[in-house]
Amino acid sequence: MQLPDINVIFKLPLSKKLLILGAVWLIIIGLFYWFLYSGKLAEKSALNTKLEGLKNNVADKQRIAGNLPKLKKEREDLNNQLSQALAQLPNEKEIANLLASISDAARGSRLDILTFKPGKETAKGFYAEVTIDMKVEGGYGSLFSFFEKVAELPRIVNINGLNITSGKEVRGDIMLSAAFTATTFKFLSQPEAKK
Repeated sequence: MQLPDINVIFKLPLSKKLLILGAVWLIIIGLFYWFLYSGKLAEKSALNTKLEGLKNNVADKQRIAGNLPKLKKEREDLNNQLSQALAQLPNEKEIANLLASISDAARGSRLDILTFKPGKETAKGFYAEVTIDMKVEGGYGSLFSFFEKVAELPRIVNINGLNITSGKEVRGDIMLSAAFTATTFKFLSQPEAKK
């Protein structure tokens, strides 16, 4: 196979020579775009996307770092609140003192304690409910004073199922009989809570 003679191109009119030169340039530009430039464009696009992601990541980290003192303060406040809440949940050693405080509140209010029966503990996750079935007798003011004293205790004590009945009259004062369940709460350590 014989190559075409290049001299034929030189003998063509100028317009055809320019047309051939333009076609050669288009072929060269097309090959350059196809083999080199398009791959670099795709790579550039991928790198730009990655750069935007990194910029967003840095902005998020800077925002978090800017909020760090505020978040540390919130954490400290939450830890203080937790400590205060746990202080209202006695542990095993303090339950006896709490029961004595309830009993003392009844006596200090001039109530006669007819029944004082601690019940079973009921586990509720990290704490347990401790119930006390009580029946007391005394005047209205004494009963009101007792409930005020129980409300002022540093520990949480709920009075449930209150049933008040009137009884005999003693020295001009009508004696009331009140039966109720006092419920307090106890903190369980992690091994106790798992049981």
